[in-house]
Amino acid sequence: EQAFELLHRHEAEAPNEVWQADHAQLDILIFDSNGRAMKPWLTAALDDFSRAVPGYYLGFEPPCSMRIAMTLRQSIWRKEESAWSICGIPDKFYSDRGTDFMSKHIDQVSIDLKFELLNTLPQKPRGKGKMERFFETVAQLFLTDQPGYAPKGYGKVDAVLKLQELDERFR
Repeated sequence: EQAFELLHRHEAEAPNEVWQADHAQLDILIFDSNGRAMKPWLTAALDDFSRAVPGYYLGFEPPCSMRIAMTLRQSIWRKEESAWSICGIPDKFYSDRGTDFMSKHIDQVSIDLKFELLNTLPQKPRGKGKMERFFETVAQLFLTDQPGYAPKGYGKVDAVLKLQELDERFR
């Protein structure tokens, strides 16, 4: 089984054929709307073919189907930024088996938008390396340069930015 999976990995052959999605809590302290220092969550979609990011959602709410829907909404529509040209509806949407991705809400979104939901096999999250690499890149090349960067074991860190400011910098 291991040898077969290593030899027959699937890769998309065109843009918007397969999008992957996942969530990650970011190692940065920022202020929420009540002035509390908190670590935000990033939900992102990634085009399997180009590895471009068609959309994301940055906020304090923990992973849920609404975050995924908001990420899809941004992913599908054209962006105001002319350099951010990726948009459309994927043929397939690949994710892990989290309850938020396996929800009736996301099932209905896929039916309405006519894309196929694909989930990792139970206990075998193969194929998610591209998403994990994206989150590592965000951590290594973006967060390390932001005030409030607070990886585990980093010591005392103060929040400086608000969510909107972090979003503007991330975009």
